[in-house]
Amino acid sequence: MNGMPRCAAAGVALVGIVGLAFLGGCGGSDAKKMAELPAPIVAFAAPIEKTVTRYEFATGRFEPIEQVDIRARVSGYLNSIQFQPGTEVKQGKVLFEIDPEPSKADLAKSKANQETAVADLATAQADLGRADIRVVTTKKDYDREEKVFAGGAGSAQARDKAKGDYDEATATSRSATAKVQLARARIDEAKAAVRTAELNLGYCTIAAPIAGLIGDWLVTDGNLIIGGTGNPTKLTTIVAVDRMDVGFDVDERTVQRIRQAVRDGRIKMNKPGEIPAECGLAIHGAKYPISGYVNFADNQVDPKTGTLRLKARFENPMPPTGQRVLVAGMYARVRVPIGEPVKSMFVPEEAFGSDQGISYLYVVGPENKAVRMDAVLGMKDGEMRVVESVQEPGRELRGP
Repeated sequence: MNGMPRCAAAGVALVGIVGLAFLGGCGGSDAKKMAELPAPIVAFAAPIEKTVTRYEFATGRFEPIEQVDIRARVSGYLNSIQFQPGTEVKQGKVLFEIDPEPSKADLAKSKANQETAVADLATAQADLGRADIRVVTTKKDYDREEKVFAGGAGSAQARDKAKGDYDEATATSRSATAKVQLARARIDEAKAAVRTAELNLGYCTIAAPIAGLIGDWLVTDGNLIIGGTGNPTKLTTIVAVDRMDVGFDVDERTVQRIRQAVRDGRIKMNKPGEIPAECGLAIHGAKYPISGYVNFADNQVDPKTGTLRLKARFENPMPPTGQRVLVAGMYARVRVPIGEPVKSMFVPEEAFGSDQGISYLYVVGPENKAVRMDAVLGMKDGEMRVVESVQEPGRELRGP
């Protein structure tokens, strides 16, 4: 780190920054009086070398991986509610029951219509059988009369009558065939109506489609529930809670640094595409005790903000006592480690000043004189700050 060996050997001025600036601004008799004063005593501290991991930091909020609004599929009056708001429910747990009696009546009616359609098919098939027999007999009669007439022994009237009977039988057969097809179609229609009625009856019992934390009652017993696909009644909401995502936005440069660290092999991933991440809540102070991984990056940078949407996933197990730690919508601090731990120099945060956006500190030299040095600052750890590099004022600052 440029300049840090000198800093480590001599110490860093802490509170003398203001005093030195005041001395430089005096003039005339006041300056003479100040010159007669003893040199100010300045507190200083030596930098501390520690091995730390560098991070990229962000803030976001927890989002459920799954969230379902529970709505009715059929209309009817609500008979019962079978859960307590704010508790966890398992998938398949019965939540609501809508009065099933109207749906039971529809199912019975549909089954009766199906039986009627089956009976109509049997009648149509019997009519078709008789029609087919008549076609066979009239065809024989017509063929015989045609043969006799061709031999000169029969009459045209008898032949024409036989022909008419045959044509009539053929038409009757076609009509009977159509009636059979119609009866079969009505059976299929009746079966579909029965299936619909069975589904509607099943929809009267509303169960949890996912496991998770259930919200409050949005309706109470006895209310008319509107079902269907138009504007069905919302009954409650369930959010999955065994794992949570934190959605957060990072700027382009941060995204580039993270991806470069992945390409360079400085970020070790447990699985392909899963970048390690840590998060902390308000109760954790400056700590990040929850481990997870970044599992999602949006497909484009928002041109309005210059940021990319990322998500990090964290486990949310049920503790032996109490409730799970993570809650949807909760604020979270996220950090992504960049590379392996490295040795760094830490200086107390109060040692730094700022001049037109440039951070600086005073370094105590061999003659016990404080010399101003511009500094590139790194991560903060409690009351200490990493110094990436120092340089004399006016020269280009160089990072790590």
